[in-house]
Amino acid sequence: MEPFVTAINMPIAALTLGLGVVKARAVRWQREWTLRLTASVLIIAGMIFLLATPAVYRAIGNTAGSPNICALLVPVATLTCVAHAHALTQLWHEDRRRPAVLRRTATRWCPVYGGAVVTMATLYFDASLGPAAPLRFAAAYAHVPQVVAFHFVYWAALITTVIVAVRECASLSIPGRPRLVDALRRAIVWFAIALGFDLVNVGLTAIALLGSKAGPHRLEGVAQSAWLATIASCIAANVALASMVLRSRRAERRDRRTLLALHDLVVKRDPGVKADPLIVLAPRWSLWTGFDTSLELNSLMAEIHDGCGRLNLWWSPLPAAAVFRLAPQWTSGGPPGEEWDLKAAQDAATVLYAVQARDAAQPAVVPRLPRLPGADIEPHADRQHLVQTARLLTHPVVREAVELAHQAQTVADSSAK
Repeated sequence: MEPFVTAINMPIAALTLGLGVVKARAVRWQREWTLRLTASVLIIAGMIFLLATPAVYRAIGNTAGSPNICALLVPVATLTCVAHAHALTQLWHEDRRRPAVLRRTATRWCPVYGGAVVTMATLYFDASLGPAAPLRFAAAYAHVPQVVAFHFVYWAALITTVIVAVRECASLSIPGRPRLVDALRRAIVWFAIALGFDLVNVGLTAIALLGSKAGPHRLEGVAQSAWLATIASCIAANVALASMVLRSRRAERRDRRTLLALHDLVVKRDPGVKADPLIVLAPRWSLWTGFDTSLELNSLMAEIHDGCGRLNLWWSPLPAAAVFRLAPQWTSGGPPGEEWDLKAAQDAATVLYAVQARDAAQPAVVPRLPRLPGADIEPHADRQHLVQTARLLTHPVVREAVELAHQAQTVADSSAK
């Protein structure tokens, strides 16, 4: 069994740690807690498989002077991984992302995880243990009371938190974003399967532990086979995370294509420069950017915000007001299409008007808006807002609002003369 487990564990550990490092590096460009927790879950999961590999298990035990220290480190790392996954499910709920709610959740659950870890460590170091027993620790030391108590504490904490995490996944709801919920739920099915295999591991380990109390070294094969459930759990979890990553990459590429129209509209290049100026989005590829599309997307968004800011001399209130008046009339009182967003439409009209005024070398408008209508959008919703703004640039309501704004401005200028 040990050679087979080693052949499985090492590639899984390398792959999972590699993915975790890639996601951790992406945190530098996209500082979101969901990304940080995803990276931590992958890194910790990779460490679990590395620590459970028999050769590594023995090597760390010999170095630490405690042959079975990995029998403590693996459950502690598992609980830490589940805790991070639990926190990730909280962030998937829009109404639970607020700092006050997250603090209350942490205050309620940190004693559960922390208490379990401290109790397990106390029981482990109080136990009288012998040689290393990788993959069969529960069966080999079933006669030691501290080991039995150790496992019951671990199981109680793991089962409780797994059930809570699965319930959080099942109740996922993001108002106004049903497509995102559907996409997440497909990944969550695999995530729930992964947590279910963790419970299978608990069941098999319990059989080995309690069965071995009837005699020494009985059911050690069952204890070793319990690790197969953990392997299945890791594969299911990786499928869940990989599907989310791939879906995220597809969404990022799609949003980038959509945002290019808005970017090219607001970022005006100096006509006196023959070659394209050196900008953030200059074509490039590297080992990291080839796998991480978020960096280029973030650069694109930053340039759009900068370009919109440079148009502030022509931020007229007229286009936004015209959108507000036209939208209900255009749809006979109903919302103007599935993708409609009032603030995004007002931003689109304001920016489109400003670009046309800039290109026509018109004087600065008076009065002008101190900021764009969508300037109060929360940071985590900024990308969605910009994408909606880009999509609405060609919407009939936006186009008509810009025309009406130009006409009103012309009338106002004539009256002023």
